[in-house]
Amino acid sequence: MITIPLSTEDLTKVRLAPSSLWETVTSSGVLLHQGRETVHAPWAARARRTLPGTDLSALVAAMCVERRCPDFLTPPPDPSAPTFGEELERVRVTPPEVVFEEVELLVRDEKELFGLPREKERLLEVYLKDPEGSLRRLVDALNRYHELTIAPHWPRIREHLEGDTIRRGQALAMGGVEALLSGLNPMADYAGGALKLDKTLEAVVEPAGRGITLVPCVFAWPRVEVLVQPCYRPTLAYGPRGVAKLWTSSPPAPNGTALEAALSPGRAAVLKGLFPAPRTTTGLARQLDLAPGAVSAHLSRLKVAGLVEPYRSGRRVYYRLSFAGESLLGIFGEAG
Repeated sequence: MITIPLSTEDLTKVRLAPSSLWETVTSSGVLLHQGRETVHAPWAARARRTLPGTDLSALVAAMCVERRCPDFLTPPPDPSAPTFGEELERVRVTPPEVVFEEVELLVRDEKELFGLPREKERLLEVYLKDPEGSLRRLVDALNRYHELTIAPHWPRIREHLEGDTIRRGQALAMGGVEALLSGLNPMADYAGGALKLDKTLEAVVEPAGRGITLVPCVFAWPRVEVLVQPCYRPTLAYGPRGVAKLWTSSPPAPNGTALEAALSPGRAAVLKGLFPAPRTTTGLARQLDLAPGAVSAHLSRLKVAGLVEPYRSGRRVYYRLSFAGESLLGIFGEAG
């Protein structure tokens, strides 16, 4: 459990600040450690097609521990919404001694608390042997990675983040700070003047009048991430609502296509509704304006045919296209 006590002064300094740097760093963790088991699977598949031949070894080393990285990679963002280049410059000027200290702390904590595999320890040791050179290579890798995987999608991501920021601002205006903090994430609870986060790490983060920065971050979903080192302004990243819809688009209305002739119009619509992103039965029913029972029946038949695959994320069951299902859409020209 991580506890963040918030004084009256802290509550007057709550800030919302989306960050392209946080999206870039957290997305690399999704790509390395979550694969297809995420609502970002369509994005991940595209990212993997664009990255071969790109030297990202410095980034892979920094992100080799699942769900944690050195804090200098994600400093508290500036609410004035600077560009990615401006945010990356803050990483670039990190003092080498800070790089060494934070990586050393990460290695020590992981070894003591969870056990750190030797191959991952070797990856991180590069930063301990040459913090200045490793940081330079890391910044270059982050820049290349961002250009290939985040920049093409940034307008869509930014629109989603801005929508969440507006909703949070409305919650703050109508219900005060308690309404804002209480609805961040199921793993976050605000009561008695303290924000408590359900995490494996035990820590108390003291804002000491500095307030707290809230970072809506689509690639943090469904988790919450927090900077716990006292040298940083307390910062919490949370996944905004509606992330599952981020990579989806409404399928065209049935119009007697070859795919519909092969599968039936309803079943074809359900299959196309899973491209390019997984959906729940309820989500598909809303999207296609069909009864949930009818969608469930279509999904069952498509599953038997090996065209879709169910998987669980938290309490929800999502359906995604299997390789055969995606190939079938391609054959009929429905995967464009």
